[in-house]
Amino acid sequence: MRVGLLITEFKEKKVCDLCLGADIAARDLGVELVIFPGKKIITDQNFHDDKPYEYQYQAVYDYIYEAGFDGLVIDIERIGKEAKILKKESFLNQFGKKPMLVLSDMEGFDRVEYDKNDSDFEIGFLAIEQILKKISGNTVKSRKQVLKEFSAEAALNAIRKTSALFEFASQCSYTKDNYDFILSKITNAGFKDFELFLLERPQLCSIKKGWQVPKHSKRIITIHEGKAEKIDKVKYMDTSDIFDLSEIKGTKIIRNVFRGEEQYGFFIMGFDESVRIGDFDDLMTSIVLCGIRINFLKKCLVDTEEELLQCQEEIARDGSVLDHIGDEDYLTKLPNRSGFFAKAYDLLKMSFKNGKYAVVAYIDMESLKNINAIHGHDEGDHAVCRVADILSEVFGENSVCGRIRGDEFAVIEVTDEEDKAEELRIEMARQNNKLLMENTKYLNHLIYSICEFDYEESLSLREMLKETDDNLKNMRRMETLG
Repeated sequence: MRVGLLITEFKEKKVCDLCLGADIAARDLGVELVIFPGKKIITDQNFHDDKPYEYQYQAVYDYIYEAGFDGLVIDIERIGKEAKILKKESFLNQFGKKPMLVLSDMEGFDRVEYDKNDSDFEIGFLAIEQILKKISGNTVKSRKQVLKEFSAEAALNAIRKTSALFEFASQCSYTKDNYDFILSKITNAGFKDFELFLLERPQLCSIKKGWQVPKHSKRIITIHEGKAEKIDKVKYMDTSDIFDLSEIKGTKIIRNVFRGEEQYGFFIMGFDESVRIGDFDDLMTSIVLCGIRINFLKKCLVDTEEELLQCQEEIARDGSVLDHIGDEDYLTKLPNRSGFFAKAYDLLKMSFKNGKYAVVAYIDMESLKNINAIHGHDEGDHAVCRVADILSEVFGENSVCGRIRGDEFAVIEVTDEEDKAEELRIEMARQNNKLLMENTKYLNHLIYSICEFDYEESLSLREMLKETDDNLKNMRRMETLG
């Protein structure tokens, strides 16, 4: 049984007491309780220019829609404290026909029944009992407990956590392995249950256009019962499944991590008494944002460095000014160097996915300089066009084939067939022999390298081309030695 508790924030003692009571009842009755601290409903009246992004907090409620909640308990009085009645009704109606109880009188909505002398802690108990009755039709009772004072030891533990988090914030830098750093600091701070999710890219959330819960997210850190695990090469999961797949048992809190209009990810944290320090939850969120954002910045930096290296490599390999003009080779009508790379990047982005293979080939006309020198450039141009025809015949129309240098071609193809590279090597050998035999005036000999790559999320075009080029250089070396 999964129940959502929608609150404002833990800064208010009454809200903390409510959550503590609901947590005890939920654990006693075997209910998975998820707490959503979404602050307040934003309206034109309470929108402040000095806090322009407070609306972001409310987006956390949207995870409820597709996440399989059996019922909701909503502290509508505090969430909608500054909103008009129609705005509060609209907020509640967005959850449809899902079983729901509110904590204060709202016409048309069922309220948790309690006495005016009941504390917020006791109301938390009653809310869980009554939402279960509304869901199942059966009356259940949890074992009542008295709210304990926030002990000196508990306060000290919470202070240790905040101190460790402050240390984390002060030491963040671009040079650290941020996942490992966040992980060590969170575990050292005493967190027993924590899961951090990263989006594929920052997602905009606008107060005018709203947002949509990201369809996919990647769990990159898991701390379960005090044991930490860094998760590598995990595929993006459906965000609607995050609670089903969570390893955190008992009551948990979910928070979005955002900066300005951009959401970077979110985290799920096991609920404990640390929330009784009012700013602890917000501090935790801010520091996690710091680590995630540094990770995105580092990724952008790495991508930029790779792009610069790619440009340097292209320029270093290219001896012809003509290859920088336009996207088409003037002689063969194939893509030139810039055209090849543009089309290759597009092909990989569109087609290179799980279960696919990329075949990359480099083809070198090692005889071209001699042909030009002995028989003239017209004959050399004819030889180049003949090779272009052969490559089009071997690799077919589904590949991207380009003349990337005067005497060099490159080809890339994305295929479902494993070991397709071997078939292409056999066909290239056949065509190469045919090419050697068809001209009696000179030898038009090709050296080529064809490599095949399984899909990997981190695999770049630059890496594939470099491996293929290195293989071609080794083949040239072996031919020389032979």
